[in-house]
Amino acid sequence: MNFKKLAAAAALSFCLSAAFSSVQAAEGYVRPLPASPITAGKTVLGSTQPVIAVPLVGETREAILKEAETVKSLNPDLIEVRADFWDFIEDTDKSIAMLKDIKAVMPDVPILLTVRIKAERGHQDVDTAKKFAFYERAVAEKLPAFIDVELAYGPEVIQNFKKKLAGTYIKLVVAYHDLKATPSSEEIKAIMEREIAAGGDVAKIVVKPNKEEDVLTFLNGTLSFRRANPNYPIIASGSGDVGRITRLIGGLFGIDLTFASGVKGSNPTQMPEVTQLAAVQRSKPRRHD
Repeated sequence: MNFKKLAAAAALSFCLSAAFSSVQAAEGYVRPLPASPITAGKTVLGSTQPVIAVPLVGETREAILKEAETVKSLNPDLIEVRADFWDFIEDTDKSIAMLKDIKAVMPDVPILLTVRIKAERGHQDVDTAKKFAFYERAVAEKLPAFIDVELAYGPEVIQNFKKKLAGTYIKLVVAYHDLKATPSSEEIKAIMEREIAAGGDVAKIVVKPNKEEDVLTFLNGTLSFRRANPNYPIIASGSGDVGRITRLIGGLFGIDLTFASGVKGSNPTQMPEVTQLAAVQRSKPRRHD
């Protein structure tokens, strides 16, 4: 990043920090919260402050463990284990062992387990049967707190997998990605409602705003979903440079979790570091009475 871009990013961060914290500190204001927050250890998805998740995107066992040690020092609320980056992901035994090793490094940090297909910005294509075999083993051994499944699999596949979670504390995140455009606010709300109807405990949507008006459309869509479906937490963000702002102010529009990079982000437009995003969300403005 050159000096001009760095200066612009710093200025934007400062302005957004002031704006966000001022709104949060307004007397009597409470951001739109879900009626039924989800608790995973010390992390509450749906609390007054949005959860900050940090992805692990190492490819080899050594790289993953090194990354986990670094991320641990950043005190994330939650880690997203992006297992589609692993060069051994189709070996279920090795993958389960890796998940256990990550949990040993950060035993108190809840895990969102994700194996993203390439069509939805996954790192590589993974055989569907092997993906769900890994998921089912992870559930049986109670390793993650959340598991991510794409809406594209359809209600039947999702609901059959949801049955595997019965009797556990593990919650299902059903996700949708549009990496080219931003649907209308009405369609965003409808997509998220399909995610819940398919069996999701949490609705997730990522879109691509191409102009500033798209950001407003997107945030109106997430807020509309929250108003109409108050029991379900939301994970949502806009990708690309235009969408970056949604990762900072989304909490004001019903979004309960956003992502920030630790060592390396799973998306190039994630906020640059979890500590910076936490400072923006949790800062308190000075009062001038």
